[in-house]
Amino acid sequence: MPPDVVLEEIEHELESFYDPDEFHREVVYYDVHSPESVSREEAREADKRAMETFGIPSILLMENAAIAVLREIKDYAVFAIVCSPGSNGGDGLALARHLCILGKDVRVFIVGDPNKGSPDFKTNLKVMSKLAPEVLHTVSDENFEDLESALRGCETCIDALLGTGLNRPVEGIYRRVIEAMNDLAMHITSVDIPSGLDCDTGEPLGVCVRATKTVTFHRMKKGLDISPQWGGDVAVTYIGIPN
Repeated sequence: MPPDVVLEEIEHELESFYDPDEFHREVVYYDVHSPESVSREEAREADKRAMETFGIPSILLMENAAIAVLREIKDYAVFAIVCSPGSNGGDGLALARHLCILGKDVRVFIVGDPNKGSPDFKTNLKVMSKLAPEVLHTVSDENFEDLESALRGCETCIDALLGTGLNRPVEGIYRRVIEAMNDLAMHITSVDIPSGLDCDTGEPLGVCVRATKTVTFHRMKKGLDISPQWGGDVAVTYIGIPN
């Protein structure tokens, strides 16, 4: 087949995947007065400035982030929350606590070694271990069917797996988990950014969550602007980071 014919077929496939003229999303700003989108480094610097210059504890920002997500998903009743041991996963655990207190049906799935988690992740994990230890599960190849069952049965899957700092291809069980989320969950709410999406370029890093909705913090992220088809509707939310 001639190269120009191959190129036409590829372009046709891309158009059927994402047509900017037909793809519509809702973007809502909650107490965020700038439509500016920020890069990975700019988001990191905003967090750093909040903590180091203004002395705002990182766990307080995590709590504010969890409450911001809660506002968007509180009308659902059944949740599968997928976390990793990083800050994004800590947001997911803080959200799980609020949902449990509200009497929601919650199952939390941790991908990766919890003992290697960030300090704020470990704090929230300790709280959840006392509040509702029965909802916590560590994902492995041996018990992967438990995650698949929860994804099929939840009203929304909370994607708190990989955050804006990701800059390398998703591999191993993380890739398998994202693929299962996309295949089995009928609704996905991503925390800050869909897992696997490059915050700067909007390109999937091997594989990417296709979110129904994304709740992003402080500012819109460049990757969500460049490739809106991955993030779905977006809520840009204030979490207490000074401008």
